[in-house]
Amino acid sequence: MRRLTWIVLSFSIFAILSACDKADREARTEPLGAAETFHWNEQPITFQPPPADWKRQKHNQGGLLGVWFTHSASVGERIYISDYYKVGRRSQRNNHQLRLALDDVVEETRFSTDGWPFPPDSFVIGEMIPDTIAGVPAYRLDFTLNTPERSLVGREYYFMKNNYLFEAAYLGLPVNLTLFERVVDTISLDPVEAP
Repeated sequence: MRRLTWIVLSFSIFAILSACDKADREARTEPLGAAETFHWNEQPITFQPPPADWKRQKHNQGGLLGVWFTHSASVGERIYISDYYKVGRRSQRNNHQLRLALDDVVEETRFSTDGWPFPPDSFVIGEMIPDTIAGVPAYRLDFTLNTPERSLVGREYYFMKNNYLFEAAYLGLPVNLTLFERVVDTISLDPVEAP
């Protein structure tokens, strides 16, 4: 009986590791969608969206306007890329005479535990780290959300061009963080017109 238990346990562990390895391979190699250009403001943004099993919908909450992708049949994993439109509107009111820097406005949209249905101590939030997105200065912030069911990882990037502040964010299982990074790597802030 003990041998049978070990065989079943070994098979279960192998199956779990194989499933994790398959999910990791897919996150690294599954083709992204064709590049799309979005005009949420006067500064266009182009990127390749995640694969078709990430369902798209409009994102318009918390001062952000953009697109949200939710992974089908998952734990609610999501990727979004949005414009924090309050910053751009402030610039427009001043006829673009006001030149904003990322350091001046990043705190306005920076990750916060406010509004989440989890207590603040469910989060472990890292420091903002300087980075680069699409050739412009950016900040990256990583966090972990510990729920009773599982731990989820989060990553947010903040970057701006021409007084428009953008945010690219992920929340989900660690295995799909690689996919999010692949999407982020395709971001361009130079206008791309269809042929």
